[in-house]
Amino acid sequence: MSEKKPVITESSARDLSGVLRDAPPGAWVALSRDETRLLGTGDTMMVASLQAQLKGERYPVLIKMPLEGEGLAASIR
Repeated sequence: MSEKKPVITESSARDLSGVLRDAPPGAWVALSRDETRLLGTGDTMMVASLQAQLKGERYPVLIKMPLEGEGLAASIR
């Protein structure tokens, strides 16, 4: 049985650089469901998620930020 993989199309790909601009390197980040607002950050998923939930976002989008100098864009900064 083949596993279905998510398909990223031009309409579903988002530039989150503006939203994540102030996110600390290495932190967990909680975004609004529509990915337009940064609602929480923390050393753990739970801390970031709780901050977002306290701001009214029941199901935040959680992202782990890369450490400084790591990640796909590290060499072009």
